[in-house]
Amino acid sequence: MYSLSDDIEQHIIKLIDGSPDQMITIQRGRLANEFDCAPSQINYVLATRFNVFRGFIVESRRGGSGYVRIRRVPIDRLEPVVVYLDDNEESLRESDVEDLVSWLEREEFITPREGALVRAATIDALNKVAGLDFSSVADRNRLRSRIFREILLQVLRWVE
Repeated sequence: MYSLSDDIEQHIIKLIDGSPDQMITIQRGRLANEFDCAPSQINYVLATRFNVFRGFIVESRRGGSGYVRIRRVPIDRLEPVVVYLDDNEESLRESDVEDLVSWLEREEFITPREGALVRAATIDALNKVAGLDFSSVADRNRLRSRIFREILLQVLRWVE
């Protein structure tokens, strides 16, 4: 069963697919009017379905003439993801890793077997580590980010 969020996501993806440069600029208010919903619903879809871990970069400017620019990250250009990890290493959640690994698998950039290895190193192992004191969630996320970043850098080396 499709929800309004699914419809909005599919509409945006269709617009991006139809764009020659894989980038669109939209206005939240206009899109909300088109779908007869609150702008907060558009914000929810953008935040949960169009992020760097799903293969998109979203730039936003608020206000009356504000806009949202959504750009698909080419699968062979993972540098924006590595930069994002550097800048936000304390906030890398398990769900972010799962989104990114799923995107890499979907685009056939890595195999499902390689994806399982990445998940094991960045999610499962951190949940089972004995004897390490993670005094905060940020410490665990920082370690996850650093491990994941190194894996991505290795993957990028394979492509070159």
